[in-house]
Amino acid sequence: MRKSMLIVMPLCFFAGSAIAGEHCNQQTTRGFWAYTCDGYLAPAAGAALQPARILGTCNTTRTAHWDCEGSVNLGGQILPQGLHGQADNNDNCTGTITYAQTIFGQPAPDLNIRYVILDDGDKIKGLPVDPGQVLSCVLDRMSPDGH
Repeated sequence: MRKSMLIVMPLCFFAGSAIAGEHCNQQTTRGFWAYTCDGYLAPAAGAALQPARILGTCNTTRTAHWDCEGSVNLGGQILPQGLHGQADNNDNCTGTITYAQTIFGQPAPDLNIRYVILDDGDKIKGLPVDPGQVLSCVLDRMSPDGH
């Protein structure tokens, strides 16, 4: 696959209002997470969308730095993916993150995601906002202290 691949990851979330009265900060998302994303991706700029599914795990620090690894199934081809980024969790439990991304260990385009933090910080729903992707992602916290 080319470096110009637009592959999306975890933390794919839509910015919207969270449950009333809930307050979030950078520490809200600390821990060890499992993520899935479902939808469609373009394998290169201007290419047709292909069915895609992503599965992986992430470790997140108390300062909301995310390190993730997973697998992308793009139209039946399995691609290893790495993601590293600093999230910005808002006190209304919405946020954004930009991931530096690798595919097969090679640099790939950055991944920008908007998200909502739910269930007292145990679930995140996200939406990648870059062109060439129609994905929805869900992250579930497996442990608050990492793995």
